[in-house]
Formats: sequence, structure tokens, C-alpha cells
Amino acid sequence: MILERNHAGALALAARERGIGCFVVMPLNSAQPKIEAVRSYGAEITFCEPNAPARESTLKMLQERTGATFIPPYDAVNTILGQGTALLELIEQAPEPLAAVIAPVGGGGLLAGTAIAADGTNVRVFGAEPAGAADCAQGLADGRRIEHVNAETIADGLRTPVGKLNFPIIQERVEGVIVVSDEEIVQAMKLMWERLKLVVEPSGAAAFAAIRSKAFQELDIKGPVGVIVSGGNVDLSKPLPWI
Repeated sequence: MILERNHAGALALAARERGIGCFVVMPLNSAQPKIEAVRSYGAEITFCEPNAPARESTLKMLQERTGATFIPPYDAVNTILGQGTALLELIEQAPEPLAAVIAPVGGGGLLAGTAIAADGTNVRVFGAEPAGAADCAQGLADGRRIEHVNAETIADGLRTPVGKLNFPIIQERVEGVIVVSDEEIVQAMKLMWERLKLVVEPSGAAAFAAIRSKAFQELDIKGPVGVIVSGGNVDLSKPLPWI
């Protein structure tokens, strides 16, 4: 049993390949392509209101009904380590050594995993977060994890507050989190579609938006910067956000 969307699709596919039943909890406002992808892999979806209490109560109900094991989308050791392999692949494929890498942060599994994977290398690690859900950046400034966030951002995959396991890892290993506006995210997304020919959703464009920001440029990093693009779930039945 799993929560969330990209995570849901990946595990639904893995479950199908192994002949295992998969039950997914998704918020009602999930993008249609994410819903269709999860369904196409054979998972059973239960929808809930887009807030933490609703997710938790729906999860509990499903576990009681099915006896399924919960696989967290970001706040579990194996999930964090698995997501960190993205950086290992990036380091392996890069034509020259990376000076830095930037990854988006919502629940924090990808950023925490990236920071762990960078251990023993010279790669500096940064996060990218939408201004309308900037609990990680605020938490780092305050020196404490912010448990609840009133998220208002186009980057729906980054609306989740940072997890309990992830925050101390990020606090210890990540140099900083760059906060970007929705406008910057949309412009980065547009550029990626038009110039890089990449179908990327707003959440996936956040890190690219961050490296284009004044705050990141002022870091004056010398050398190649890796950018982790984490999602391409776009509902093409609706106008693109820059139209």
C-alpha cells in the first residue's frame, strides 16, 4: 500500500511485475495523467481529500481492510536510499565531474537521498522549493522541522512538509534550499518544453528554476551543476500554465 503519485506509479508497476496486489491512496486533486498511469499498472486507487489527516485515516482504513503493508513515499530509510541512486546515476553519466547538484524538495526523500549519495564526493548539494510551500527553507532558517504547511503552489508534487527522517539529514548535509516563485517555475517549465524538448511538470521544473535564479547565481559555483528533474505528469487536456 502506498501514498502519493510518482511513487505510486513506480510501485504499482513493480507490484504488477511481481504479481502482487497494490493499493494506492491519492488526493482528489491529483493530475489526471498520474491517476491514469497508476490505474494502467493495475493498482486499486482510493481517493481522499488533499490533506494529511484525510490521507492518514484513508490509509488506516485500507490497511484494516486489506492487510497490506504501507510503503512510505519519502519518509523511510529504504525509500530515501533508493531515491538517492538518481545522483549515483547522474555522477556516472556526467561527461565531467559535477561541482554541485540541485534537487526539488517536498517530503524530502529525494533531497535527503541525494545528500547521502553525495557523501565522499566533492559534489555540493542544494534543494529547490516553491515559495508557496517553503517549509524546508523556513525550517532550516528556524533550526526546527515545520510539521504543517498551508501549501499554495502550482508544484503539486512539492506541497508535502518535509518528513521526520529527512529533515535532520537535509539539515546536516545540504548547503541550502533555493526558494522559487510559481512564476519562475512556470518560466523554467516553458523553457524546458521549448528548448530542451522535455515534457516536465511544474514540480519537476523547480530545480531548473532554482539554478536560473539570482540566489543560485550568487553562489558562484565553478563547474558543472547537475539538475534532478523529478516529474513529467502533465494533463494535456488542460491549457499549459504559460498559455
